[in-house]
Amino acid sequence: MKLSAIKLILKKLTQTNQSPLFVALLMGHLVFSAVLGFRALGFFQGLELTSYDLMLWTRSISVPADKRITMVWATDEDQRTWGWPLSDEHLASLIATIQTYQPRVIALNIYRDLPVPRVTGHGYEYLLTQFKSHNNIFGVKKYKSETGVHVDPPPLLDEKGQVGFNDLPADSRGIFRRGLLFVSDDTGGVHAFYGLLMALQYLAQDGISPEAHPENERYMVLGESVLKPLDPDFGGYVNGDMGGFQVMLNYPSAPRGFNEVSMTRVLTGRFNPDDFKDKIVIIGVNAEATPDFLYTPFGYWENVDQRVPAAAVHAYSISQLLRMAEGKSQPMDTWNEAQEVAWIWMWTLLGALVCLWARSVLRFTLSLIGGLMVLVALAYIGFNHNYWILIAAPTFGWILSIAIMISYLSSQEKNQRAELMHLFSKHVSKDVAEVIWKEREEYLTEGRLRSQRLIATLLFTDLQNFTTVSERMEPQELMDWLNQYMETMVNVVEKQYSGQVNKFIGDAIMAIFGVPIPRTELEQVHQDAVNAVECALAMRTEIEKLRDIWQTEGMPLIRMRIGICTGPVVAGSLGGVERQEYTVLGDTVNTASRLESFDKNIDADNSCRILISQTTLDCLGDRFETECVGSVSLKGKEVKVTIYSVIGYKQQPQIASN
Repeated sequence: MKLSAIKLILKKLTQTNQSPLFVALLMGHLVFSAVLGFRALGFFQGLELTSYDLMLWTRSISVPADKRITMVWATDEDQRTWGWPLSDEHLASLIATIQTYQPRVIALNIYRDLPVPRVTGHGYEYLLTQFKSHNNIFGVKKYKSETGVHVDPPPLLDEKGQVGFNDLPADSRGIFRRGLLFVSDDTGGVHAFYGLLMALQYLAQDGISPEAHPENERYMVLGESVLKPLDPDFGGYVNGDMGGFQVMLNYPSAPRGFNEVSMTRVLTGRFNPDDFKDKIVIIGVNAEATPDFLYTPFGYWENVDQRVPAAAVHAYSISQLLRMAEGKSQPMDTWNEAQEVAWIWMWTLLGALVCLWARSVLRFTLSLIGGLMVLVALAYIGFNHNYWILIAAPTFGWILSIAIMISYLSSQEKNQRAELMHLFSKHVSKDVAEVIWKEREEYLTEGRLRSQRLIATLLFTDLQNFTTVSERMEPQELMDWLNQYMETMVNVVEKQYSGQVNKFIGDAIMAIFGVPIPRTELEQVHQDAVNAVECALAMRTEIEKLRDIWQTEGMPLIRMRIGICTGPVVAGSLGGVERQEYTVLGDTVNTASRLESFDKNIDADNSCRILISQTTLDCLGDRFETECVGSVSLKGKEVKVTIYSVIGYKQQPQIASN
C-alpha cells in the first residue's frame, strides 16, 4: 500500500469520531502492509546488510586470530626480486622449503594452469615432483566469473583431486559476505571450494569428517555444527542469488590478520619454523602491481582499508569452518518467512498502539527512542546467538506507525480543541478553557463533552415589555440598541464575575456560575452563588447607566428582571455531531427561569428586580440585604418555593476575582 493511500485514509479518519484504539489497529496494519510491500521490492536490503556488517564487526573483533593459519605473501617487493609470475623453479623451492617443516596443508592460491616459463625444463619437473610427492598441496581454479571466464587448475593436482574453486558470490558494491562451499555444473558434477578441502584435510587428522544430515539431505554435518545452504530470502536478502551451497561468512578475528611471512624470507631461510609446523599454509598475492583484492564489510567501522587480499578472505573462511567443526562457532541462522513477517507486524502494530499512551512530546520521544533501543538490543543479542534478526524493516514500521499516529492524534487533537473552543470560547475565560483542554480525557468523549452532574448557580435575565418596545423601532435601530445592552451585560457576567453566558433567547440571557469544572468544595459552591448575586447587582448598576444614556438619546427606557437559583444540574453537549452547544438541564434551570418571570409587579419601581431561591440565599451568608417574598407556586412546579428579593449589599461589594 502506498503512503499516499495511508494519508488519504488518515484524513478521512480525522473527520470522524472513530475510537483511537480502532484507528491505531487500522493504521498499524496499513503500515504493516506498506512495509511488506517495500520489503518485497528490496527497499530494505541495503539497510539490513549494513546493520549486519556493523554487528558482524563488533563480534569479529572479539575473536582471537587463528594461529593455525599462516599466510605466505608475494608482495610488490617479492615480485621485483624474483620476477612475476614466479617461475616454476622458485615456486617449487618455496613449496619444498615449507614442506620441510611438516605443515598439515599447503594451499596454492595462485593460478597455475601453465608452466612458467612456457618452455618446460628443470624447474617445471621440480614443481611436478612436489605435486606428485605430497597429498597435502591444493591448487585453485576459477570456476566461472560473472563474464563467464574460467581459469583451469594445475593439471597434475587436478588429476589427484587436490583442486578446488576460489569463487565467492558478491553483494552490491562488490562486498563479500557469503561463502560458496559447493557448486554443481551442467553435467551434474559437484565442485568444492578449495578452502573447504583444506579445512577437511586439516580436520581429518583430528578424526573429523563431513557427514550427511540424517533428516535433510541438503544439510551437511561438520563436527559440532550443521551447515545449511542459504535460501534466496535469508535474513535481510530479498530474492538473492543463492545458487550452490552458500553460507554467511563471519570473518573471525577480522580485520586482524594471520601469521604472515614474505616469499623472500621463506626462500632465503629467514623465518620461524613454528610458522609452518602443523599449520595451514596459504600462498597468495598481496601486491598493488598484481592486485587480487576483495571488499569486505569492515572498512566502514574502522580506519582500515576495506580491501583485503583474496587469499586472506579464504583464510577467514577456513578459520570459520575449523571453528564451526570444533563447536566454537555456529553457522548464521535466521527466522523463516512467517516468523520474520510476524516480527515486522509486531513492531508496526506496537508503534501505533504505544501512541495511545504517549500523549505528550516527552512520552512520544521516550517511546520512539526506547523502542528503537529495544529493537536494536534484541537484534544484537540474537546476532550474538547466531540469529540474523531483521532491523531495518521493523524500524521503518515502528517509526512510520508512530509518525502517522502522531499525525492522526495531532489532527484529532486540533479538531477536538476547535470543538471545545467553539463550545466554550464565548462562555468561559481562556484560562478555564485551557484547564478543560488539559483535562480533556476527563471531559471529552467521542467528540462531545461528557455529561456530568454539578452544583451550579443559574442566572436568567429578561427585559420587561420588550416585545411591545421592539415593535415601535426600526430593525437596525432595534439591533443596535439590543446589542449595546447585551454587550454591557456579557462583560459584567464573564469579565467581572467568572460566569458563562450560555445562550441568548431573544432579549433574555442565560448565565451559569460553576461550570464546566465541577466544584469539589462547599466553599466553591457558595462562591458561585455570591458571584451570581453580585453580578446581578452589577447588572442593576449598568442598566441604570444605560437608562440615563437612552433617556438622553430618546431611546426607550426598559426594566430588567433577574432570577437566580442554586442547585444540581446536568451539564453536557446538546445537539448533533455537526452542530451542538454546551448547556445545562434540570429543575434548577427551570426554577431560575420561573423566578425571572414571576409576578412582574414585585419591586416594580426598581430598574432591575432580582429574585433568588432559598438554596441561593443559604449560600450567601450575611453579605446581602434581602427581603422574603414568600413561599409561592411557580409555573410547572408542584412544590412551593421560598423566594427572596435582593435589595443590595450590607457591606462594601468586592468584585470577584477570575
